Amino acid sequence: MPVCPDCAEALKKLERKPSRRLNSGEHYFGSLEGAAAPFVYGDEVRSAILRAKYLGESWTAVQLGCWVARLLFGAEIDLKAGVAVPQQQKALGLEYDQVVPVPSSRRGRGYNVPALMALPVAQALGLPLEPEALVRIHKNSPQASLSMEERLVNIAGAFRAQEPQQVEGKRILLVDDVITTGATASACAQALLDAGAQSVFAIALAAAEVNKQNK
Repeated sequence: MPVCPDCAEALKKLERKPSRRLNSGEHYFGSLEGAAAPFVYGDEVRSAILRAKYLGESWTAVQLGCWVARLLFGAEIDLKAGVAVPQQQKALGLEYDQVVPVPSSRRGRGYNVPALMALPVAQALGLPLEPEALVRIHKNSPQASLSMEERLVNIAGAFRAQEPQQVEGKRILLVDDVITTGATASACAQALLDAGAQSVFAIALAAAEVNKQNK
């Protein structure tokens, strides 16, 4: 039985990676093409992210990136000497040209959690990782206690593309640890698009539940 053109297009969109896409009516996307996250931010997931961010567990950030690659893209993850290692499957990343992490909001940690999470994602998808493509050009106030509107104002203009030619014309996969309202990811996307990027799609390990967000 033939499928009507509109239905075929709808099915094609449903099959696109990554899976577990977030609802644009529940998070702020701004100029983002879309966003996805496999977990709700809470319980063990929250604990793992906080350990990576504040307790010096850099290795945990890499392992969380493996979960992102497997659950959002279907990447195969092998265990080698007890360490999760993603297998390169270039077909999974055909819609993107490069992987860019959200810059760190803290100095002195010695590493950037989204950048470490992006390592296995880029490896699994067979895409180049550009950890310095985005830079934070001013320190904003902490976002946690702010409303949606306050977050958007607070984070506006906080990022820029370090070398515009690096991202010009590229379809970018933006990696963060948590998407709360979407304000940070959308600010990063705007900076990349201003530098000439073709599109930006954001992924994270977890997203805040709508009823727990500050609005």
